[in-house]
Amino acid sequence: MSKVKKANKANKEQSLPVSVLLKRVCAANKGNWKLTFITWFLVLVETIAEVLVAYYLQFLLDEIDNLSNATTTNMPAIQAYSILVASLAVIAAATGIVAGILAAICSSGFGRNLRRQMFVKIQDYSFENIDKFSTSSIVTRTTTDITNVQFAFLMVVRSVVRAPLMMLFALVMCFITEWKLAWVFLAIIPFVLFFLLFIAAKAHPIFERIFRHYDLLNENVEEDVDGIRAVKSFNREDTQINEFKDSSKFIYSNFIKAEKILAFNGPIMDIASYLSMLLLSYFGARIIVHSNGSEFTTGGLTTLITYIMMIMIALMLISNIYVMLIISRNSAERIIELIDEKPVIVNCKNPIKEIADGEIEFKNVSFAYGKGKNVLENINLHLKSGETLGIIGPTGSSKTTLISLIARLYDVSDGEVLVAGHNVKEYDLKSLRDACAVVLQKNTLFTGTIRSNLLYGNKDATDEQMYEALKLSEAYEFVSTFKDGLDSPIVEGGNNVSGGQKQRLCIARALLKDPKILILDDSTSACDTHTDSLIRKNLQLTKPDVTKLIISQRVSSIKDCDQIIVLEKGKIVAIGKNDQLMENCEVYKELYESQLGGGDFDAQE
Repeated sequence: MSKVKKANKANKEQSLPVSVLLKRVCAANKGNWKLTFITWFLVLVETIAEVLVAYYLQFLLDEIDNLSNATTTNMPAIQAYSILVASLAVIAAATGIVAGILAAICSSGFGRNLRRQMFVKIQDYSFENIDKFSTSSIVTRTTTDITNVQFAFLMVVRSVVRAPLMMLFALVMCFITEWKLAWVFLAIIPFVLFFLLFIAAKAHPIFERIFRHYDLLNENVEEDVDGIRAVKSFNREDTQINEFKDSSKFIYSNFIKAEKILAFNGPIMDIASYLSMLLLSYFGARIIVHSNGSEFTTGGLTTLITYIMMIMIALMLISNIYVMLIISRNSAERIIELIDEKPVIVNCKNPIKEIADGEIEFKNVSFAYGKGKNVLENINLHLKSGETLGIIGPTGSSKTTLISLIARLYDVSDGEVLVAGHNVKEYDLKSLRDACAVVLQKNTLFTGTIRSNLLYGNKDATDEQMYEALKLSEAYEFVSTFKDGLDSPIVEGGNNVSGGQKQRLCIARALLKDPKILILDDSTSACDTHTDSLIRKNLQLTKPDVTKLIISQRVSSIKDCDQIIVLEKGKIVAIGKNDQLMENCEVYKELYESQLGGGDFDAQE
């Protein structure tokens, strides 16, 4: 089944009440409310000025019409009305420009606050929270969804106030100008409003489907870019293109459906406008002729026609706003869902902020992801501070999961993990993670320089400390060959250095934390065995008080550890030193002999 079909079967997210949603979203406008209220006031002035321009224009037109009769020519009146209309037009234009600028500032600030609120919340997530949302979904929510809500907020600040006021004031002025013809508006406005809202309601569910599928589209792009080397090496460009086409085609076809429905907006507005003009022209002309201009004038008819356009434009704005709001409602719900996500791992009350040493103990520890079955079962382990533990086992034996429990990247399902004699849940999270340095097999270098990446481990590190860490990780030699040394650039993902170089830079970054516990999760897999051996010797000589946990598929990387555990299917099947395991553990013995041929690998080097 294609990804698109699977996505179509996904259950819809439960909608929040509109009042709750508005309250939550509007909270992001903190710091911008003063400008928002000023904008609304300017919009009010702009609208009143525009309506009055049309109203006083009728008197100017009537005076100009009277120029044909020299006895009734009133040049002072023409000049007065001209100045008044021009002044009102300038006021409308000026307030409109300023209101537009302030509305843009308010909406940009609103989007900035909301985006920052989301990003800050993501930083508090534990791995379990991050597992709940895909990377592509988080990216979509912080980009496309934010843009939708920000644009909707801009329309609220600018148009939601303007459109109803324009329609209300224009309708009031219609009654003031000629109440006998105002019934035309009262008859047509409900008709037009009903059809516009009906069309918007029909388009709403289609837009909901579209924005749910943006996650899938972003996922396809992300996977293709991240895995471009695999795509090209397997010559699978066509497969990726087809996957992208499925997602893109779904969005395209649904946008076409929505736009076909919304296309009726224009014709309905045109019909209503022309019908209003026709009725006004017919009945207005009758009044003018029968009263010989005493009850109603040509200028008054022109003003009413102008009000028709104002009202129709206001109705069109209301329709567009309604469509945008129902689109943004779905985006707002997705944003609030991310913000409302509660971090699974949080500090306890009065947490311990000092970690005495690197002693580690697992007591009857079991762990399961979510509500699944246990991937770690009844783990018991004790490691003294300064000791080195080697962890080996087949792929999928939960080696990485085991070490993730030490720094509380996940919390145990049963049992407890102790560091320096205290349950890790009793520690302050920042203090605990500062005391633990984790280097993964596939670690991340950030866009910047070698220096900026090393400072990620310790922002106050000196050049001397950075060079020392580079020497310990056997990275100094290749860094010193770079023209700019520590200031050599690192591109996105560290793709301008080799896999082994990237791993050694990540080890150096971890050492700059000066941790009490150092975890190397297959972090020298891309290095040659000689470099791997040198790194381990450096750490043993210079970091004797640091507790070290080394996960590796290489027996040579762990055979000299103080303790070695063999994991299989989430259970410790054997524990001991190298010689003990060679005698008592067939799994370990087979790995040793298959890799080292029964000899001392380092001696062979």
